[in-house]
Amino acid sequence: MTPAVPVLSAMPVSKEQCAPYVSVSLYKGLGGTAAAPQALLAAIRDVAKEFAEQGSLTFPDTVGTMTEAGGTTIAWTTYVEERAPGWLVAGDIRDLNNHLIVVVKRDALYALAFSDNGLRSAIAKRIARASGGPLSVITRLAPIEINKAFVESRVRTLWLTGTHRRTTIKPDSKILSGTELESSLDPLGDQSYFFSSVRSTVKLSDDLGNTVVGASPSAGRIWIGPTRSWDEFTTSVNLVLRRAANYMHDASRSETPIPVVASPLTSLAGVERPYDVALIVPEQVHDGDEDATADGSRWLQQFGDAARFDVAATAGSPDFEADVYWGDQKLGRLAYEFEQGPREVRTRIRKLSGFGGEEREAEILRICRDADNVTVYFDTGYTFSRGHVYEIRFRDARFTDWEWVSMATDDTKFWQEKPLDGKRFAVETTGNADDRSLFGLIARHWPNLKDRGKQTGWLVCDDGAGESADFIHIDDQANPPLLTLIHAKGSGSEKKGRDISVSDYEVVVGQAVKNLRHIDRGLLLEKLRANAGGVLKDAVWHNGVRQKNRDGLLKMLGRLGSNLRTKVVVLQPRVRQALLDRVRKKMDKGNRTDADVRRVQQLDALLLGARADCFSLGAEFAVIGDGDVGP
Repeated sequence: MTPAVPVLSAMPVSKEQCAPYVSVSLYKGLGGTAAAPQALLAAIRDVAKEFAEQGSLTFPDTVGTMTEAGGTTIAWTTYVEERAPGWLVAGDIRDLNNHLIVVVKRDALYALAFSDNGLRSAIAKRIARASGGPLSVITRLAPIEINKAFVESRVRTLWLTGTHRRTTIKPDSKILSGTELESSLDPLGDQSYFFSSVRSTVKLSDDLGNTVVGASPSAGRIWIGPTRSWDEFTTSVNLVLRRAANYMHDASRSETPIPVVASPLTSLAGVERPYDVALIVPEQVHDGDEDATADGSRWLQQFGDAARFDVAATAGSPDFEADVYWGDQKLGRLAYEFEQGPREVRTRIRKLSGFGGEEREAEILRICRDADNVTVYFDTGYTFSRGHVYEIRFRDARFTDWEWVSMATDDTKFWQEKPLDGKRFAVETTGNADDRSLFGLIARHWPNLKDRGKQTGWLVCDDGAGESADFIHIDDQANPPLLTLIHAKGSGSEKKGRDISVSDYEVVVGQAVKNLRHIDRGLLLEKLRANAGGVLKDAVWHNGVRQKNRDGLLKMLGRLGSNLRTKVVVLQPRVRQALLDRVRKKMDKGNRTDADVRRVQQLDALLLGARADCFSLGAEFAVIGDGDVGP
C-alpha cells in the first residue's frame, strides 16, 4: 500500500520564533515615491510563485506586519517550498524547505532579506527591469553608496576578482583574510584586481562597539551574521538603514575605500576590442551566502572548469559575438551587447545559433546569458564584471631591467623562436650558420649576443614538455659561478616598426615564473639527467663547440657547490628600444590615456611582478628586447 503524501501547508509562525541571518539587500525610493512594505512583499510573493514550479510554493493567508518606534515598518512572511533533491534521478521524493522574506522600510530606504538566495537574485533582476507596480519605484543602492556607508578600515576579508588578462602566473580571483588587509595589499601585484566583496570593521552606532560588516557593493548588499532573536535582527537592520542614510551621500567619505585595487567606471567610453570571456564560478564570489553551493550553481561549477569562448569583436565597440565550447565541443554562438545605464552597464546576450542538443545545453545557455556569471576582458585595459566596467589604476612604477640587443645586426628572424623542419623542431640544425632563429642566436653567441661574440661557458637546450627553460647557461669560471635560465619567444609581429604587445610577453614570462624552482642546482641537475638520452642529448655547447652528449655538463654541474649566483632572462624582441623610449617620454609628460602608454603600464606591472618572484628566491631577472634605434 502506497503511503499517503502529506498535504503542504505553511504553518503560522510568530516573530518570536524567528532569528534570521542578517543579510540584506539595500534599496531606496525613486523620485520621492514611496512603496508600502506590504505592497512590496505582495509583489515579491507574486515573483516567487512565477519563478517556482506549479504548486511548489505555499504561502500563508496573511502577512505579518509591525511598526516599530522611530518610523521603521516591517512586513514579513514565511512560505514552504517543495522540490526534488538535487541528487534524485527518478522517483517522488521531495524536500520541504521553509523560507522567510522580510521587507523593512525606514524613511526612503528599504532592506530586503531572503532566506532563499535564489529568490533574492530573481527579485534583484526583476526590480532592475520593472516598469510598473511597487517594484518599479525602488532601486538598488549604488556601489559608491555602499562603499561610503559600509566599507571601513581594518579589513578582515577580501574577495578579489582579476581585471587582468588570464595568465598561468596570476589567479583569476582570490580570497584574502587577515586583521588589516588594506595595509598588506601588494600595490603592484594586487592593482589588477577589484573587490567584489569585503568584510571590514564598522561602528554601526556610537553606543555599540565595533562590528565586522560584510559588503558586496555591486550587489547592493551587506551582511553581519546570525542573530539570537527577532528583536536582535530588527535592531541590527534598523542600525544598518540609519547608517546608510547618514553616510551614503557624505562627500567627505571615499568612494574608493581600498585604494590599491581597481576601480569601477561610469562610462563605456574607450571600452572596446574584447578578447576573452571567463565564467565566474561560485567559489570566486562567495560573499556571505549561507549556501554558496546551492543546486542552481552546480552546472556553473562543472561547466566553468571546461568552458571556452572564441571571441569575434565588433570594431569600435564593446560588443562581440562568441562561439561557446565545452572543451572541444562547440555548443553554439552568442551575441553580447552593452549599453551604459544610469547606475550600471546593461547587457543583452542573445543566442545566434546552437544550444539545441542534450538537456544540459539549455542550462548552459541560461548560465552564459546571465551577465552576473561572466567576466569580459578588453584589450584597451578594461574589464566588465557583474554589471560594472573596471579600470586598473596603474602605479607609476617602471620596469628598468631591460637589456637591448639589435636584431638587425645579422638579419636575425626575431619572429622565429626555433629552427623548423616543417612543424618539427630541427634540433640538429640549431646554432648552425644558416639558423637565423632566436635559438640559433643563443646557441652561437650566448652570453655575448650584443656584439655577436663567440658562445662561452656551458649551454644546454632543454626545450619541450616539462622544460626547465629553453636554455640553461652556466659560467663556471665566474666567482661565484653564474647559472642562467633563458626563456625565448619570437615576436608576434614580423614588422620592423611593430608596436608594443603585452600578450607576447605573458606566455613566456609565465613559463619563466612557473619554472623558477629550477634555479636550485639539485633540482636542475636531476632534471637534466632525466632526459639526457632524448632528442636533445647533443644540444649542448661548451665554449662554442657542440658536444656529443651532456656528460661533461652534468659532471661540471655536479661539482659546483650551492654558492651560485642565479639569473632568469626572458628574450622576447617584440618591444623595440626606440618605441619604448618614446612612450616613456609621453609618460613623463603625464600622458595616461595613449594606447601605447596603457600597454607599457600593463607590461611594467607584468614584468615587475615576475622580478619580485625571482627576487624572492634570490635570482636576478632581466628582459632582452630589440635594440632597434630606428623610428
